[in-house]
Amino acid sequence: MPMRSERMPAASGKAEWLSFLVLTLIILPALAVLFVGGYGFVVWMSQIINGPPVVDF
Repeated sequence: MPMRSERMPAASGKAEWLSFLVLTLIILPALAVLFVGGYGFVVWMSQIINGPPVVDF
């Protein structure tokens, strides 16, 4: 059985740079916006359902 490195050609430096740029300029910022937006949505909906936070003394 051939090893994985024999079946898959090595990535060129240009392909590595392109994948790095796509990851850092598009995918990671989009994930950050989705996570922060999702958290804000959860907080917003919980405040609609439960009311705003109140401090009782």
